[in-house]
Amino acid sequence: MPRLFIFLLFLILSAHADIHTQVAFPLKISGDKRYLVDQDNKPFPILGRTAWFIISQPDSGYKKFLDNTIAHGHNAIEMAVITHWPMGNYAPFNANGDAPFLKRLNGADWDGKLIYTDVKTQSPNLLTPNENYWKHADDFLAYCESKGILVFMFPAYVGYSNETEDQGWMKELAANGTIKTEQYGVWIASRYKDRKNIVWMLLGDKGSFDAEQRNAEAALIRGLKSVQGQQSVQYTAESFSGQNAADNADFGNEMTLNGSYTWELKVPVPFIARKAYAHDPVLPSFLLEEPYDEEGPDGNNYNPNATQPVRRFQWWGWLSTIGGYISGNGYVWQFVDPVWQKHLNTQAALDMSRLNSFIRSINWWQLIPSGLNGMQTLIVDDNNIDTSAAYVPAAAAKDGSLLVAYIPPAHKGNIIVNMSVLSSKVFAYWFDPANGKYTAVTNSPFNNTGVQSFIPPGKNSTGETDWVLVLSVKKR
Repeated sequence: MPRLFIFLLFLILSAHADIHTQVAFPLKISGDKRYLVDQDNKPFPILGRTAWFIISQPDSGYKKFLDNTIAHGHNAIEMAVITHWPMGNYAPFNANGDAPFLKRLNGADWDGKLIYTDVKTQSPNLLTPNENYWKHADDFLAYCESKGILVFMFPAYVGYSNETEDQGWMKELAANGTIKTEQYGVWIASRYKDRKNIVWMLLGDKGSFDAEQRNAEAALIRGLKSVQGQQSVQYTAESFSGQNAADNADFGNEMTLNGSYTWELKVPVPFIARKAYAHDPVLPSFLLEEPYDEEGPDGNNYNPNATQPVRRFQWWGWLSTIGGYISGNGYVWQFVDPVWQKHLNTQAALDMSRLNSFIRSINWWQLIPSGLNGMQTLIVDDNNIDTSAAYVPAAAAKDGSLLVAYIPPAHKGNIIVNMSVLSSKVFAYWFDPANGKYTAVTNSPFNNTGVQSFIPPGKNSTGETDWVLVLSVKKR
């Protein structure tokens, strides 16, 4: 590899590292309650990547993943600090073969097995933490903080409603009962009381709770929130597909951040994401979960909704929530060696790099989605509805300095933009989300009056037809 190329790559990666390590944790909520800021009041976009089973990786493995994550411009990950789902790597053990707890509820040693003949006696006792396991978690979280990485962390992901899939910890929480489960919440919150880079993740794919389960989850949350003087005090949840965190009937009022979640096309990303932004009371909203890269027909076939280009889900979600997004890869999140390492730099992963750079290049926190929070309708088309695969999401700055619209592959023909929301004449550009290049629109600049029709250029650099329209008072 030429030395000049290596030197340039080093400069790029160093620049990314500088961006991340300058974050002044812990994060707090902006004055208008629309996004996160650090302790210096610098806006913090959630640019996340799922890392569910990363606790199963040794130092060398998780550092490789995090360094790659930073190189792609991400600043956040989502993970489970204790794992359960058999599809992931080594559940419930960490990289060193340590289980998170030492004893069963009946007092016998726990060997890490998650199949029981009597869960009420054989479940691991949540109050018998294995120090070797948790020291590995300590080191991991400290490394993330040193690199400016925000960690969306489940203390006990409860799992999909069909418990035969055995994804999460719901039955163990219920078996431990409310007293032990609350004390576990106190214990883990106390252990990480001084850690500044955590967002506490609640629930986890479960659509409904019976009374025992509801009481157990409530006890966990009560324990987490009872510890005084914590540095990390933000909460959100992965409720279940098709529901935003703050809309959960049982626990929505526990949230400080509104994570938007859907992996099914029957509840489209822009529909649920716009609902999150419009929530009353206002909470910072972001796209939490959506169809993953290489999770569909091009990958492991786990989710038929995850057809390419999956970048459309993140563009839809970001422009509809403004607060940010988290993306995933169907092979990476499981961290099964050596498979995950071969999927770190896919086309979609590089697309997220371009999206991250795009977001960082603008005053993203000034954007307001079309038709929400006092913003006029930006795309003048009665058929542009947020339940359609052809939906064009758009957002504009309140001061009229910028408008961004994403044209998805399913959209056909031109788009008509309401130019009156802009403060002066604007320069127009097409941004290719597949290679990050800008092309000036013919006849630019345009007046900021009436409406203006824009015709997408056709196929982009990868042969798809999605584009981003950028209207700015500043010339590039």
